[in-house]
Amino acid sequence: MPFQIQQGILAGYIEEVGVTEIIVPEEVKALGKECFLGCQKIVSVILPDGMTEIPYRAFKNCKNLQKIYIPDSVIQIGEGSFSSCEALKEITLPENLESIGSYAFYGSERLMKFRLTDGVFRVCMKDVYQHQRDTDLLKRFLCEKNSQQKRNLLTRIDDAGYKAAVAFYLLYSGQGNDEIRKYAKRVITRTAKFYMDYRETEGLRELFSTGLITRANIEKLLSYAISHSYHESYLLLLEYKDKNIGYQDPAEKLKL
Repeated sequence: MPFQIQQGILAGYIEEVGVTEIIVPEEVKALGKECFLGCQKIVSVILPDGMTEIPYRAFKNCKNLQKIYIPDSVIQIGEGSFSSCEALKEITLPENLESIGSYAFYGSERLMKFRLTDGVFRVCMKDVYQHQRDTDLLKRFLCEKNSQQKRNLLTRIDDAGYKAAVAFYLLYSGQGNDEIRKYAKRVITRTAKFYMDYRETEGLRELFSTGLITRANIEKLLSYAISHSYHESYLLLLEYKDKNIGYQDPAEKLKL
């Protein structure tokens, strides 16, 4: 049997040839530490309802893991639980989540999308020592349910990338205020470039909805897209300009 279950606890998993999609049996009430450590064949995992924790290094080095269903009963994501999951691009955080452990996503460099109950949070999780204070604050933000507390955490984060991600998330989810909008306006160009660098065209589209990409910054973004050969981003920006900003000189459009 691939699942090594002891008194309701999944102690380990033995990979099988050709099996990439895993549905953990309902009889499993908890995961053991490092239960899927280094499982290279796994692409997707569905966890049963009822468990409350993703424990220490549970999915560490599952390099091909792309999708995982985490039930809303989970309140804690443990230390290093998804570290070095290189194929993981997005994760849905459970509604009742209370804490995220250190280095939970360390080395999962493609993970940039966290789905929360009130929207999608986009950020590149650096999660390295020199950013540990801000990373801890960011993980608190991901678990925080109170809008005022979320806004308060924004003022305590120093890292520019993390701070911008928090500001735009608050705007998208209707939890922002005038100060947050002013900050978002200051960093809109840098944030748009970040999304282009990471090929996050969906994130770039979301920025359009803020109304903060205007005649004042659109040309800089178009030039950046051209100079870096970001063709898809360039076309998106051009379409946005055509529909929402327009051209001061009709001949300008013919030159593009």
